[in-house]
Amino acid sequence: MKAIRALLLALLALLACLAVPLAAKAPAKPVQLDQELYRTVVERVRGGENFYPATMDAQRERSYPVQPALAVRPPTMTYFLALLPSTMARTAALIALLFGALIAMRQSLADRPPAEALGMVALAVAGLFGAFFPDNVYLHEQWSVLLIMLSLAAHRRPWLMIGLALLAVLVRETALAWLAAILLMALWQRDGKRVLMALGAMALAAGLWLIHAHFVAAQVQPGDLTSPGWVRFGGLPLVIDALRRNLVLTGLPGPLILALVAASLAAMLRWGREMERTAAIGSAGFLAALTVFGRPDNGYWGFMAAPFVLLGLPLLVRRGLAAGRARAASR
Repeated sequence: MKAIRALLLALLALLACLAVPLAAKAPAKPVQLDQELYRTVVERVRGGENFYPATMDAQRERSYPVQPALAVRPPTMTYFLALLPSTMARTAALIALLFGALIAMRQSLADRPPAEALGMVALAVAGLFGAFFPDNVYLHEQWSVLLIMLSLAAHRRPWLMIGLALLAVLVRETALAWLAAILLMALWQRDGKRVLMALGAMALAAGLWLIHAHFVAAQVQPGDLTSPGWVRFGGLPLVIDALRRNLVLTGLPGPLILALVAASLAAMLRWGREMERTAAIGSAGFLAALTVFGRPDNGYWGFMAAPFVLLGLPLLVRRGLAAGRARAASR
C-alpha cells in the first residue's frame, strides 16, 4: 500500500512538473547523433558482435574520435540494453527504473512533512524529463543518474548505497563525483567502515576503467581520430547550459539559475540530512568540474546533476515559513 501511495505521489509530481509553463527544448543535434551512435552499438552487440570492435567501427563511420579511451563509453549500459529486444522494451525499463528511483526517494523522505517530501520529489522529476525524449534511453547519463538517485535513497544501508554508486560510475564515469561525495561524508562522520568501502569501490572502478582503456587501445588503428580534449575552461556558461536540463530552470536567465542553484545547494548543506548533503556535495563537485572540463556540445552532461540541484528549495521554504511564524509570535 505504501508503494502504491508513493507511486501515486510520483505520478502527481510528474504531472505537476510537466504543467510548468516552461517549454522543454529538445536536445541539440550532437546529442541526437550520440543517441544514434549508442543505439547502433547496442543493436550490433545484440546481433552477436564484440563490444569494442563494434563501438570503434561505429565511431569511425561517424567520424567520431576513438582516442583517448575516454572517447569511448564503457560497455556496462550497452550489455544491459542488448539483453532487451527493442527500443520500446528498453524505454519501458528506463521508465520503470525512473519510477522505482522516485518511490525509493519518497520512502527515504517518509519522516519529512508530506508537502516538503512531495516538493522534493517534484523537483527531482523536473530534472528527469530527459528520459521521456525519444531515444534518450541510449544516453548513459539517463541510466547513471537514476542509479545515483537510488544510491542516495539507500543511505541507511552503506553497502547498498556504495554498490549502486559504483554501478552508476561503471555506466558513466562522471558519476564519480557522487561516489567521492559519499567518501567525503563518511570522512566527516568518521565512519571508518564506510570510508573503506567507498575507497574500495573507487579502486575497483579505477581498475575496471584501466581494463576498458586496454581494450580500447587494442582496437586503435592508424589514422583514427583523436579527441581534441575536454579541458576548455568553459566556465559558468557551460554550467548554466547544463543546469537547463532541469525543467524548472529551462527558461530562466543565467544569473537567476545560478542564484537559485547556489541557494538550494547551500540549504541542502545547512539544513539537509545525509541524502541532501551527499547530493549537494556531489552536484557541487560535478558543476565545479564543468567549469574546466567539457565542450559547448556537452551540455547534456547536465542530466547527471539536474534532479538534485533544486532539492534545497523546499528546505528554504520551510525555514522561511518557520522564521515568519517566529516573528509573528514575537509581536
